[in-house]
Amino acid sequence: ALLMALTWGQQMGFTEPAILALFAAWLLFLAIFLLIEWKSPQPMIDLNLFRNSLFNINLITGLIIFICMAGTIILMPFFLENVLGYDTRAVGFLLAIVPISMGIVSPISGALSDRFGTRPMTVLGLAVLVVGFFAVSTLSTETTALGYVLRFLPIGVGIGMFQSPNNSAVMGAVPPTRLGVASGLLSVTRTLGQSAGIAALGALWASRVIYRVGTAPVGGATAAPAAIQVAALSDTFGVTVVLTCLALLLAVWALVQERRRRRLAEPAQPH
Repeated sequence: ALLMALTWGQQMGFTEPAILALFAAWLLFLAIFLLIEWKSPQPMIDLNLFRNSLFNINLITGLIIFICMAGTIILMPFFLENVLGYDTRAVGFLLAIVPISMGIVSPISGALSDRFGTRPMTVLGLAVLVVGFFAVSTLSTETTALGYVLRFLPIGVGIGMFQSPNNSAVMGAVPPTRLGVASGLLSVTRTLGQSAGIAALGALWASRVIYRVGTAPVGGATAAPAAIQVAALSDTFGVTVVLTCLALLLAVWALVQERRRRRLAEPAQPH
């Protein structure tokens, strides 16, 4: 219901009764699901896990980053082809910069998190992501291939630095008997974040195009003038900057809380 509302709302308008009914159905079914899970002796998701605030923060920050990342991936081909005029092969090579940099950085980040802890690495990765999304918000009709790569490289590096330590932090925050459930929740945040990010940020970009044109362009948002599409992209990536900053603040708070708990748990030293 949520994904249909986000998707169909782009064409019908988010104030249409059918779209509002889908949002209401989403909230209703979510509440029913939580009630069933809370009362079930063998729940699919043990809601007691969410009593751990640090566990919640790891899931929330992961969800936010997957939303921002998926929205970015879905919009970039339109920008590279419609605005900059690259062919399909060149677009594929340019889009590969993020997964390649992630693949290089992730193992290094995992090793560093084993040595220095997961929280500092997640904070550092999110800080790099803030820089990356801010850089992407400055894309223009004059952006070169090198300019694109330099803007997106911090995003790949930041996700590579963030994802492995964040996954480790989630798994380390639950008892051994709940590792399977924690792993499933990681998968849920990834798939839900990607699906919601594509729908929500795609809808945001399309709505900003319509707002700047003044009416729905014939042929859809991708048929709008290049300058309008880029301006709408800047607005959309401004939202991803805000979301990533929120994730960074949550991660910093979690780092402070974790260190405070560690100090309180240390035995007092004799004088």
